[in-house]
Amino acid sequence: MARLAPRASISAVLARPLAAALVADPKALEAFYASTDLTPQMLADAEARLSPAQFCVAWAETIRLSGDPLLALHLADAMPVGAFGIVEYVCRAAPTLREALRQWVRYLGILDDAVEVGLVASGPHGALRVLTESEAPAPASHELCFAVVARHAKAMLPGRFRIAEVRFSHVVSAARRADYRAFFECEVTFGALHTEMLIDESVLDAPLPTADANLEAILVPLAAAQRGRAAPHPLLTDQVRRALRAALTSDDAQLEGVARRLGLTGRSLQRRLKDEGTVFQTVRDEMRRELADHYLGQEMSFAEISFLLGFSEPSAFFRAFKRWTGLTPLERRSTLTSDMAR
Repeated sequence: MARLAPRASISAVLARPLAAALVADPKALEAFYASTDLTPQMLADAEARLSPAQFCVAWAETIRLSGDPLLALHLADAMPVGAFGIVEYVCRAAPTLREALRQWVRYLGILDDAVEVGLVASGPHGALRVLTESEAPAPASHELCFAVVARHAKAMLPGRFRIAEVRFSHVVSAARRADYRAFFECEVTFGALHTEMLIDESVLDAPLPTADANLEAILVPLAAAQRGRAAPHPLLTDQVRRALRAALTSDDAQLEGVARRLGLTGRSLQRRLKDEGTVFQTVRDEMRRELADHYLGQEMSFAEISFLLGFSEPSAFFRAFKRWTGLTPLERRSTLTSDMAR
């Protein structure tokens, strides 16, 4: 069965505030999960990713179900420090606002690689601009991004930070535009050519009180490594693999057990894996084979490896490994030992 190549995706971190906005209304929250094909277990997974289409639907449904057209602005007001993890902390450790925004656009892909954002010159201003839009745009997500940047920058640079203008390519009703102007404390244009936030050059060069060169030196390599670690599997397949790693030694690595860990039924999990070009048995065999190779390279007994891979006995592991590779585990270990000795 052909495997589909990984595509652009968005971290579950960015969808958590949307689910949280509906938590007081269980029926609305249930409708949110049903419409997005997500589950609470998926959003709790720190490494889980959404498709651009899921993220677009998540925003649209949250606004509809909450009845709050200004949801992005209200979420920004409630967003705690550190909500965006390492991406945010790298920015906070930067020496100036300009460098913080450069770090933001450099490492944004950790959170959302479906869009490209840049810090570009625009006359007397620097523009935090959306350069490439997602294949399934979620306009309110840009509102939230700019609102969060504005809130944090204003808190770090009280009395000094100001925005020259905010421009959105999407359109909102005329009745709501005053709310945006009040929030950003500047002119806000809708239906613009670019989605961007303009900041005076002098403001961009303001030093940040949170600057920490030592912390930045630690965080930047970590963020760079995380940004460069592209998922080799489609979205749900990747989540199934992580669930399997936890399930293998607990005798719960069957279809229904893994489905429960993801908040799905077995039938739903198989259907969605089929959409990604694979089936559960294939994912489990590939995961076991990769882990087997890793364990065989260590000084572990075959009984230990068999247990860690979720086999009932070593003989079952031997048969499966022979089927996967054409070699016995003993032959494979010998090959690995020879390779390391060279």
